Amino acid sequence: MQTLLPVLIERLWATGLQTAVLTALVWALCRALPRLPAASQCWLWWLVALQAVLGLFAPALELRWLPAPDAATVTTLGAAGADAAGVALPALIAADPLSAAGTALPLWMLALAAGWIAGVGLMAWITLRDWHAARRLVREAWPCTDLALTDALALAAEAHGLRRAPVMKVSAAISSPQLVGPWRPVLLLPADATLDADELDLALTHELQHLRRGDLGWGLLPALARHLFFFHPCVHLAVREYGIAREAACDAAVVAQNVGCRHDYGRLLLRLGVAPSRRTCLASASPTFLSLKRRLTMLQNTSRFPRLASAVLVAAVAVGGVLPLRLVAAEADVASAHERDHGSLRNAGTTSIVHGRLSLSGTSADEAYVRILDRQKAVMDGSLDDLEDARHASAGGQVLWVRRGDARYVIRDAATLARFDAIQEPVRRLAEQQGDLGERQGKLGEQMGRMGREQGELGRRDAERALEQARRALAGEASTPAPHDRDAASARRQQELGDRMEALSGKMEVLGREQEGLSLKMEAAHRQANLQTRQLLDQAIAGGLTTSVAD
Repeated sequence: MQTLLPVLIERLWATGLQTAVLTALVWALCRALPRLPAASQCWLWWLVALQAVLGLFAPALELRWLPAPDAATVTTLGAAGADAAGVALPALIAADPLSAAGTALPLWMLALAAGWIAGVGLMAWITLRDWHAARRLVREAWPCTDLALTDALALAAEAHGLRRAPVMKVSAAISSPQLVGPWRPVLLLPADATLDADELDLALTHELQHLRRGDLGWGLLPALARHLFFFHPCVHLAVREYGIAREAACDAAVVAQNVGCRHDYGRLLLRLGVAPSRRTCLASASPTFLSLKRRLTMLQNTSRFPRLASAVLVAAVAVGGVLPLRLVAAEADVASAHERDHGSLRNAGTTSIVHGRLSLSGTSADEAYVRILDRQKAVMDGSLDDLEDARHASAGGQVLWVRRGDARYVIRDAATLARFDAIQEPVRRLAEQQGDLGERQGKLGEQMGRMGREQGELGRRDAERALEQARRALAGEASTPAPHDRDAASARRQQELGDRMEALSGKMEVLGREQEGLSLKMEAAHRQANLQTRQLLDQAIAGGLTTSVAD
């Protein structure tokens, strides 16, 4: 114990310092490169957590960058055996281990170790409590009896490359879809959900993206880092940013499958709102106003960042920032240098951007169409398999791919393609209007979030003053009356913020009614476009403007 505690304290101190530096670096990269994909940002923040855990348990890589000690110092410390221990200890404990074993440890070191153990124990108790609550939530839920929904979920899970679909249950204790359990995940749906079919498709796709990415398993490491470094604000910042980037990465994956749903998905996030969730669950709703704001902001980022550049950036941080490092004195007579081998990077293919609708349910199994615009964009109503078949048949050109039962056709006639684009134009314009209205709602939500945080800060200050008065009263000290003007000013500010929040809520309600009106128009436009599209395709097939495609 007398040799373990000094090593523990030293590693906590050194790792905490390196974590702070790496956190600052990652934060600067994410702010300097706003177009960096959310998935890459998620990996960067995950690497911060990995560095913290490795720094506590793995031996450090010694960087002999400090000036070499003189000969007398080298002779004195030669028998200390610090190098054999694999760590660089402070001068306070860099003595002979046998001598240290017979010396009592300083009281401050024992107090620090006891405080750290107590803090880790408290964090573990909170996590265990949340885990039991999540398991109770699953036990009290009942199986989903909607066969159409369960079949659609199974097909969607297969399309996302999952070996099997998660168990789906319904719970009356949640307000948005949630994924529970890293080993045997269960997908919980709210019993009183008011989501329509398209919104439910988007929410379920978001949760399936979590499963495809393995977020429930990868998230265990940041959770461990938060337990071990409960005292470190940079670790809490990294874990929070990891959670936000993880949700944004799933949002981006959903939108990448169907770019036309970007505005619909933004409205869904606003509709789900803010709902605190347990640390052992992954919910579609945002846990905080900050998370909601950041997700909406990242959702508006339509520009692309080179995949190779983002992969190189993540790899560079992994190689140069994750390994535990210690600055030690150089050898008195040897100047050593350390070299690292960099692993090669595999450049994954560019993900296609789909413009249109890719539904998990509600789509006819007998008919589908895909309008290939270019290598990156398409307008479609069908499945992932339809999209892949259409891209293969297009050979890089602009085509309209059609599936009728087992028959598949390709239309390259310019007049037919122009008529199809004209039919879809009203739907596109309405989608843009809905998107603009959603942005206005997002800005109002941001203002309400800022005022809510200010109200919370005012309440915190009032509570601190009240606690101080109570402490003085319990201690028998003379109570200093709180300045009346300060309390009055705080009350006036709270009232002012409340009035402004009420006014903004009224504006938000008006915008919500406008969105409802646009949704009705969009529904009518979709029906009209589908009818005209069917007629156009019938005419093209009957007129011999199509080319049959073999399976």
